Amino acid sequence: MSFSLPSLRGLAALDALARHRRQGAAAEALGISRSALSHRIADLEAELGARLIRTEGRVSVLTDDGTALLAAMGDAIERIEAAVAPLQRRCRQIRLSTVNTLAANWLLPRLPEFQRAHPGIEIAVLTTQRVVDLVEEDIDCAIRNGSGAWPDVAATLLFRETLVPVAAPGLVLGPAASWPVIRARARYRDWRLWWQGTGQGGAVPGSRIVVENRAQALEAALAGGGVLLTDARYIGAHVASGRLHVLGPAVELDTGNYFIRRKGARNPRHMDALEHWLVEQGSAAGQVE
Repeated sequence: MSFSLPSLRGLAALDALARHRRQGAAAEALGISRSALSHRIADLEAELGARLIRTEGRVSVLTDDGTALLAAMGDAIERIEAAVAPLQRRCRQIRLSTVNTLAANWLLPRLPEFQRAHPGIEIAVLTTQRVVDLVEEDIDCAIRNGSGAWPDVAATLLFRETLVPVAAPGLVLGPAASWPVIRARARYRDWRLWWQGTGQGGAVPGSRIVVENRAQALEAALAGGGVLLTDARYIGAHVASGRLHVLGPAVELDTGNYFIRRKGARNPRHMDALEHWLVEQGSAAGQVE
Protein backbone atom coordinates (compact mmCIF):
# COMPACT_ATOMS: atom_id res chain seq x y z
CA MET A 1 0.00 0.00 0.00
CA SER A 2 1.53 3.29 -1.09
CA PHE A 3 1.59 6.23 1.29
CA SER A 4 2.36 9.84 0.46
CA LEU A 5 4.17 11.83 3.15
CA PRO A 6 2.68 15.24 3.91
CA SER A 7 4.50 18.45 3.17
CA LEU A 8 7.44 19.10 5.49
CA ARG A 9 6.90 22.83 5.00
CA GLY A 10 3.31 22.44 6.11
CA LEU A 11 4.33 20.48 9.18
CA ALA A 12 6.97 23.09 10.05
CA ALA A 13 4.36 25.85 9.66
CA LEU A 14 1.96 24.00 11.95
CA ASP A 15 4.69 23.44 14.53
CA ALA A 16 5.68 27.13 14.45
CA LEU A 17 2.06 28.21 14.87
CA ALA A 18 1.65 25.87 17.84
CA ARG A 19 4.71 27.40 19.51
CA HIS A 20 3.97 31.08 18.78
CA ARG A 21 0.11 30.95 18.62
CA ARG A 22 -0.01 34.07 16.45
CA GLN A 23 0.38 33.80 12.70
CA GLY A 24 2.56 36.91 12.47
CA ALA A 25 5.06 35.61 15.03
CA ALA A 26 5.06 32.11 13.50
CA ALA A 27 5.61 33.50 9.99
CA GLU A 28 8.48 35.71 11.23
CA ALA A 29 10.13 32.73 12.91
CA LEU A 30 10.07 30.84 9.59
CA GLY A 31 11.12 33.88 7.55
CA ILE A 32 7.96 33.86 5.43
CA SER A 33 4.85 36.02 5.08
CA ARG A 34 1.62 35.44 7.00
CA SER A 35 -0.08 34.61 3.73
CA ALA A 36 2.51 31.94 2.94
CA LEU A 37 2.10 30.47 6.42
CA SER A 38 -1.69 30.26 6.00
CA HIS A 39 -1.34 28.63 2.58
CA ARG A 40 1.11 26.02 3.87
CA ILE A 41 -1.20 25.00 6.72
CA ALA A 42 -4.25 25.00 4.45
CA ASP A 43 -2.40 22.78 1.96
CA LEU A 44 -1.43 20.44 4.80
CA GLU A 45 -5.03 20.22 5.95
CA ALA A 46 -6.09 19.42 2.40
CA GLU A 47 -3.43 16.70 2.13
CA LEU A 48 -4.48 15.07 5.39
CA GLY A 49 -8.22 15.71 5.05
CA ALA A 50 -8.40 17.09 8.59
CA ARG A 51 -8.82 20.45 10.23
CA LEU A 52 -5.68 21.19 12.23
CA ILE A 53 -6.17 24.73 13.59
CA ARG A 54 -8.98 27.02 14.65
CA THR A 55 -9.03 30.70 15.52
CA GLU A 56 -10.00 32.00 18.96
CA GLY A 57 -10.00 35.79 18.80
CA ARG A 58 -6.56 36.81 17.56
CA VAL A 59 -4.92 33.56 18.59
CA SER A 60 -4.65 30.36 16.54
CA VAL A 61 -4.89 27.12 18.47
CA LEU A 62 -4.59 23.49 17.45
CA THR A 63 -7.58 21.26 17.05
CA ASP A 64 -7.54 17.82 18.63
CA ASP A 65 -6.26 16.41 15.33
CA GLY A 66 -3.53 19.04 15.15
CA THR A 67 -2.47 18.35 18.73
CA ALA A 68 -2.40 14.61 18.14
CA LEU A 69 -0.34 15.02 14.96
CA LEU A 70 2.36 17.14 16.60
CA ALA A 71 2.44 14.91 19.67
CA ALA A 72 3.04 11.86 17.48
CA MET A 73 5.79 13.69 15.55
CA GLY A 74 7.66 14.65 18.72
CA ASP A 75 10.95 16.37 17.84
CA ALA A 76 11.05 14.97 14.29
CA ILE A 77 11.15 18.43 12.66
CA GLU A 78 14.06 19.55 14.86
CA ARG A 79 15.97 16.36 14.05
CA ILE A 80 15.36 16.79 10.33
CA GLU A 81 16.52 20.42 10.51
CA ALA A 82 19.64 19.35 12.43
CA ALA A 83 20.42 16.73 9.78
CA VAL A 84 19.85 19.05 6.83
CA ALA A 85 21.59 22.17 8.20
CA PRO A 86 25.21 20.91 7.75
CA LEU A 87 24.45 19.88 4.17
CA GLN A 88 22.90 23.27 3.39
CA ARG A 89 25.85 25.01 5.00
CA ARG A 90 28.35 23.00 2.97
CA CYS A 91 26.46 23.78 -0.22
CA ARG A 92 26.71 27.53 0.37
CA GLN A 93 30.06 27.63 2.19
CA ILE A 94 33.53 27.93 0.67
CA ARG A 95 36.47 27.02 2.90
CA LEU A 96 39.52 29.07 1.93
CA SER A 97 43.02 28.71 3.36
CA THR A 98 45.73 31.38 3.31
CA VAL A 99 48.41 32.93 5.49
CA ASN A 100 47.45 35.32 8.29
CA THR A 101 49.21 38.37 6.81
CA LEU A 102 47.34 38.20 3.52
CA ALA A 103 44.05 37.43 5.25
CA ALA A 104 44.26 40.29 7.75
CA ASN A 105 45.73 42.97 5.47
CA TRP A 106 44.30 42.18 2.05
CA LEU A 107 41.48 39.63 1.97
CA LEU A 108 39.35 40.34 5.06
CA PRO A 109 39.07 44.12 4.53
CA ARG A 110 37.63 43.39 1.06
CA LEU A 111 35.31 40.49 1.90
CA PRO A 112 32.29 42.64 2.90
CA GLU A 113 32.11 43.83 -0.71
CA PHE A 114 31.94 40.23 -1.91
CA GLN A 115 29.29 39.38 0.67
CA ARG A 116 27.11 42.28 -0.44
CA ALA A 117 27.32 41.08 -4.03
CA HIS A 118 26.85 37.38 -3.13
CA PRO A 119 24.78 37.14 0.09
CA GLY A 120 24.11 33.45 -0.49
CA ILE A 121 27.78 32.47 -0.29
CA GLU A 122 29.51 31.98 3.05
CA ILE A 123 33.31 32.27 3.13
CA ALA A 124 35.15 30.45 5.92
CA VAL A 125 38.73 31.78 6.07
CA LEU A 126 41.30 29.46 7.65
CA THR A 127 44.81 30.81 8.29
CA THR A 128 47.95 28.72 8.49
CA GLN A 129 51.58 28.90 7.46
CA ARG A 130 51.31 25.30 6.29
CA VAL A 131 50.64 24.44 2.65
CA VAL A 132 47.32 22.62 2.84
CA ASP A 133 46.46 19.63 0.67
CA LEU A 134 43.21 20.52 -1.09
CA VAL A 135 42.70 16.96 -2.27
CA GLU A 136 43.13 15.26 1.11
CA GLU A 137 41.82 17.97 3.44
CA ASP A 138 38.39 19.54 3.77
CA ILE A 139 39.48 22.77 2.07
CA ASP A 140 37.94 24.04 -1.17
CA CYS A 141 40.52 26.59 -2.23
CA ALA A 142 43.49 28.66 -1.09
CA ILE A 143 45.48 31.76 -1.82
CA ARG A 144 49.05 30.54 -2.05
CA ASN A 145 52.34 32.28 -2.68
CA GLY A 146 54.71 30.84 -5.25
CA SER A 147 55.27 30.34 -8.96
CA GLY A 148 51.85 28.86 -9.74
CA ALA A 149 53.12 25.35 -10.53
CA TRP A 150 51.32 22.97 -8.17
CA PRO A 151 50.05 19.50 -9.08
CA ASP A 152 46.38 18.46 -9.00
CA VAL A 153 45.03 22.02 -8.64
CA ALA A 154 44.06 24.89 -10.93
CA ALA A 155 46.03 28.09 -10.18
CA THR A 156 45.08 31.63 -11.22
CA LEU A 157 47.40 34.57 -10.58
CA LEU A 158 45.88 37.31 -8.43
CA PHE A 159 48.88 39.65 -8.22
CA ARG A 160 52.65 39.62 -8.45
CA GLU A 161 54.41 40.03 -5.17
CA THR A 162 56.18 43.30 -4.36
CA LEU A 163 58.59 44.31 -1.63
CA VAL A 164 58.56 47.84 -0.22
CA PRO A 165 60.31 49.16 2.93
CA VAL A 166 58.20 51.02 5.47
CA ALA A 167 58.57 52.27 9.03
CA ALA A 168 56.64 54.17 11.68
CA PRO A 169 57.00 57.94 11.23
CA GLY A 170 58.60 58.48 14.65
CA LEU A 171 61.58 56.23 13.90
CA VAL A 172 64.82 58.15 13.34
CA LEU A 173 66.64 56.66 10.35
CA GLY A 174 69.88 57.24 8.51
CA PRO A 175 71.05 55.73 5.19
CA ALA A 176 69.58 52.38 4.15
CA ALA A 177 72.77 50.56 5.12
CA SER A 178 72.17 51.57 8.74
CA TRP A 179 68.46 50.76 8.93
CA PRO A 180 67.31 48.66 11.93
CA VAL A 181 65.55 45.99 9.90
CA ILE A 182 62.84 43.58 10.99
CA ARG A 183 63.10 40.10 9.52
CA ALA A 184 60.50 37.35 9.37
CA ARG A 185 61.90 33.83 9.42
CA ALA A 186 59.27 32.76 6.90
CA ARG A 187 60.58 35.45 4.49
CA TYR A 188 64.28 35.60 5.29
CA ARG A 189 65.43 36.20 1.69
CA ASP A 190 63.29 39.30 1.20
CA TRP A 191 65.86 41.85 2.31
CA ARG A 192 68.53 40.46 0.01
CA LEU A 193 66.08 40.47 -2.93
CA TRP A 194 65.08 44.09 -2.31
CA TRP A 195 68.70 45.15 -1.74
CA GLN A 196 69.80 43.66 -5.04
CA GLY A 197 66.68 44.80 -6.89
CA THR A 198 67.20 48.44 -5.95
CA GLY A 199 70.96 48.41 -6.57
CA GLN A 200 71.93 49.20 -3.00
CA GLY A 201 75.65 49.10 -2.33
CA GLY A 202 77.37 47.18 0.44
CA ALA A 203 75.92 44.50 2.65
CA VAL A 204 72.33 44.16 3.78
CA PRO A 205 71.98 45.70 7.27
CA GLY A 206 71.77 43.38 10.23
CA SER A 207 68.53 42.53 11.98
CA ARG A 208 67.23 44.41 14.98
CA ILE A 209 64.22 42.12 15.42
CA VAL A 210 63.58 38.62 14.06
CA VAL A 211 60.03 37.21 14.20
CA GLU A 212 58.25 34.15 12.83
CA ASN A 213 56.09 35.72 10.11
CA ARG A 214 55.09 38.92 8.32
CA ALA A 215 52.06 39.51 10.54
CA GLN A 216 54.35 39.78 13.58
CA ALA A 217 56.83 41.88 11.61
CA LEU A 218 54.06 44.34 10.73
CA GLU A 219 53.06 44.70 14.38
CA ALA A 220 56.69 45.33 15.31
CA ALA A 221 57.01 48.00 12.62
CA LEU A 222 53.80 49.74 13.69
CA ALA A 223 55.21 49.88 17.23
CA GLY A 224 58.36 51.60 15.95
CA GLY A 225 60.58 48.55 16.22
CA GLY A 226 62.37 48.99 12.89
CA VAL A 227 62.01 48.88 9.12
CA LEU A 228 59.59 46.38 7.64
CA LEU A 229 59.81 44.91 4.14
CA THR A 230 56.44 43.68 2.90
CA ASP A 231 54.03 43.65 -0.03
CA ALA A 232 52.70 47.06 -1.03
CA ARG A 233 49.14 45.74 -1.01
CA TYR A 234 49.33 44.91 2.68
CA ILE A 235 50.19 48.36 3.98
CA GLY A 236 48.04 50.77 1.93
CA ALA A 237 45.66 51.53 4.82
CA HIS A 238 48.52 52.05 7.26
CA VAL A 239 50.30 54.42 4.88
CA ALA A 240 47.09 56.33 4.16
CA SER A 241 46.43 56.78 7.89
CA GLY A 242 50.00 57.94 8.56
CA ARG A 243 50.92 54.99 10.78
CA LEU A 244 53.65 53.92 8.31
CA HIS A 245 55.61 55.77 5.66
CA VAL A 246 57.41 54.44 2.62
CA LEU A 247 61.22 54.58 2.65
CA GLY A 248 62.13 53.38 -0.84
CA PRO A 249 60.95 51.96 -4.16
CA ALA A 250 58.96 48.76 -4.52
CA VAL A 251 60.56 45.75 -6.19
CA GLU A 252 58.34 43.29 -8.07
CA LEU A 253 59.24 39.61 -7.68
CA ASP A 254 58.79 36.69 -10.05
CA THR A 255 56.55 34.99 -7.50
CA GLY A 256 52.95 35.92 -6.84
CA ASN A 257 49.81 35.12 -4.91
CA TYR A 258 47.58 32.61 -6.67
CA PHE A 259 44.02 31.47 -6.16
CA ILE A 260 44.13 27.69 -6.25
CA ARG A 261 41.21 25.28 -6.30
CA ARG A 262 40.63 21.58 -6.59
CA LYS A 263 39.76 20.28 -10.01
CA GLY A 264 36.16 19.13 -9.87
CA ALA A 265 35.49 20.89 -6.56
CA ARG A 266 31.98 21.07 -5.11
CA ASN A 267 29.74 24.15 -5.57
CA PRO A 268 31.59 25.24 -8.74
CA ARG A 269 29.32 28.26 -9.36
CA HIS A 270 30.19 29.71 -5.96
CA MET A 271 33.86 29.01 -6.61
CA ASP A 272 33.69 30.72 -10.02
CA ALA A 273 32.12 33.80 -8.44
CA LEU A 274 34.80 33.98 -5.77
CA GLU A 275 37.63 33.46 -8.25
CA HIS A 276 36.30 36.17 -10.59
CA TRP A 277 35.99 38.63 -7.71
CA LEU A 278 39.47 37.85 -6.35
CA VAL A 279 41.04 38.36 -9.77
CA GLU A 280 39.35 41.77 -10.00
CA GLN A 281 40.63 42.71 -6.56
CA GLY A 282 44.11 41.49 -7.36
CA SER A 283 44.29 43.52 -10.57
CA ALA A 284 43.63 46.77 -8.68
CA ALA A 285 46.65 49.03 -8.19
CA GLY A 286 48.83 47.93 -5.32
CA GLN A 287 51.44 50.66 -5.21
CA VAL A 288 51.81 53.02 -2.26
CA GLU A 289 53.51 56.37 -2.06
